[in-house]
Amino acid sequence: MNETEINNILEEGLYCIGCGARIQYTNQNEAGYLPKSALLKHFSDEEHSDLLCYRCFRLRNYNEIQPVEINSSHFQTILNQISNTKSLVIYVLDLFDVEGSLIPGISRLVGNNPIILVGNKMDLLPKSVKENKIINFLNKKTRDIGIKPAEIILTRATKGDVAEQIIPKLNPYLSYKEIYVVGVTNVGKSTIINQLVKYVSNQGNVITTSRFPGTTLDKIEIPLSQENKIIDTPGIIHDWQMTHYVDVKDFKYLLPNKEIKPQTFQLNPEQTIFVGGLAQIDFDNKEKISVTAYFENNLKLHRSKTQKAQELFNNQFGKLLVPIPKEAVPYTSQKFNLKNNQDLVIAGLGWFSFNSDAMITIKVPKGVKVLVREAEI
Repeated sequence: MNETEINNILEEGLYCIGCGARIQYTNQNEAGYLPKSALLKHFSDEEHSDLLCYRCFRLRNYNEIQPVEINSSHFQTILNQISNTKSLVIYVLDLFDVEGSLIPGISRLVGNNPIILVGNKMDLLPKSVKENKIINFLNKKTRDIGIKPAEIILTRATKGDVAEQIIPKLNPYLSYKEIYVVGVTNVGKSTIINQLVKYVSNQGNVITTSRFPGTTLDKIEIPLSQENKIIDTPGIIHDWQMTHYVDVKDFKYLLPNKEIKPQTFQLNPEQTIFVGGLAQIDFDNKEKISVTAYFENNLKLHRSKTQKAQELFNNQFGKLLVPIPKEAVPYTSQKFNLKNNQDLVIAGLGWFSFNSDAMITIKVPKGVKVLVREAEI
């Protein structure tokens, strides 16, 4: 096959099975890049294997992420199309980062289509947490963004039993030919789809999965049965999550892959806790209080007297206090009055649960969202 013939095929549309990006060989910095030599080899083989772009090939075989230019408006266009279809929507939330994975305006995106809500990564929460409590928590959260799920399913994607939980719930909705899977980046959509496809068709992983946000770059359509197809959509990018401020090599401090171990602190007045080099919480209370921290187990929390906190920050930033933002950004301060049974959430990082009333001042990189909620656990 010569170059002209390849160009003709590319003009008709050739897509990466791993991320959905349209294959091209002209710009290594754009999505879908594959060297011309790899394309020639692919078409010279008598049996064409599934085609992977260079980025997905490196991710699957070497766990390397190749940066590409991502057009988030294109993602929005794809999601806006769902409301014009008659389909079932599977909306995936990350139970470790519920606020970071909520999609404001999702009711407008999905229209009148039924929604099955999947609360993923239940295995990251302490085993003592009751499923009914999490379901009630999710009911309240989804009501706040204007949706009422037809079903709520709690899954443990890393355990490999997702399909057994989800497939029976799909039976009442099989009249819908298209099943869209939506969510923000890194909630586990592609892992869930791979398990569904494997359960139904006994295929291995079809879609590229990784710990890196933004792995899926375009929608990917996969037959689930003769009548139904499942459609993976690119993860919505929330640039106010902490993951967007940290280098990929430091994701091990932010993205848990096993059960988190809570840490409880008994804090005297005017003490400070550093969450690595990413957040500083000054406890302005006048009495002793108790707080419990829920963060990735690799992320170290350091306690200090507030009057010595700035000195510790100046001397240990990037040393004892790690990780740090990938770029130099200003830190901003916010004050909150916390009540017993409330959480202070740092989107994309973790949260503190308060067992006492407290006044706090929190400093985080400018742009990272911090909020207060009813306790999740």
